[in-house]
Amino acid sequence: MCEHWSGPQSNQVVAEQKKSNNKTQQLPWTGEPFQPADIAIVSQRSTPLIIGMVGSPDAGKTSYLGMLYTLLFNGIKLERWSFAGSCTLAAWETLAQCLQIKPGGLVKFAPPTPSNPDYYSLFHLSLKKGKLFRDVLFADSSGEVFNLWSENTQDSNAGNARWIYEKSSAFVFMVDCVALIEKRGAAKSEIIQMAEQLAANLKGRPVAVVWSKADRIYEVRENIKSALDEDLTLIFGNSKVFEVSNFSKSDPDTLCHKNNLEVTEYLLEELNKPRAINLIPQIESSGDLFFNYRGSYVSE
Repeated sequence: MCEHWSGPQSNQVVAEQKKSNNKTQQLPWTGEPFQPADIAIVSQRSTPLIIGMVGSPDAGKTSYLGMLYTLLFNGIKLERWSFAGSCTLAAWETLAQCLQIKPGGLVKFAPPTPSNPDYYSLFHLSLKKGKLFRDVLFADSSGEVFNLWSENTQDSNAGNARWIYEKSSAFVFMVDCVALIEKRGAAKSEIIQMAEQLAANLKGRPVAVVWSKADRIYEVRENIKSALDEDLTLIFGNSKVFEVSNFSKSDPDTLCHKNNLEVTEYLLEELNKPRAINLIPQIESSGDLFFNYRGSYVSE
């Protein structure tokens, strides 16, 4: 007989154990968008990557996220990364439902994001690439607060835009083709101002420049498009440029099915590139010959 066996358990002990096992387990997440305080839920297992969605009102930031989830949900995969879970599935579903085609062929896009400066909306994805595991948070906010932020980063009504800029590891910068068609130079000026503010303190963080609603890009005046192209290249340097749309004209469709995923894939690859480490010590010069000695191998 096993020396650790204490004999048959009483009915009361067994009942207490069953009662304990049946207690409801409270999950720390609800499926709704994360708030900044919720980041701790996933930061215990890895340092999450925050991708800031930046652009003017109606530029397509929220619709981009809805299309990203719709593509993944329908089995269209990222090339090098695979889906490994999400703590905000209910929030993703809400975005995706807005993109479903309604009777008559109509699509009801996501409602405008509230412009409350305290409104935060973080969409979570867990992604894997081989043995590499990443928690990714897409930080969405309204275009109105980003307009305020682009004019004055310290505006008291742009608190969430300021938080996204400070905390993000990378950015998706939206260029609205329809705004350029309808408002022309005014829209271009607004885009340039926001781009310059975004680039002001990037510190090497990657940016994906995304021309949204690009199924109509041919309607943008050529002089406006070429001038904006040149300006954005000067501002962001070698940032990769994408054209995306939520409307597919074929199956598969490059703008819709391919490019939407490549935006996220590009930023993930940029963020996971090995970074060079500067190993050259910073040595202060001194008037003392002993402290200035660098060794006999140093050429004179």
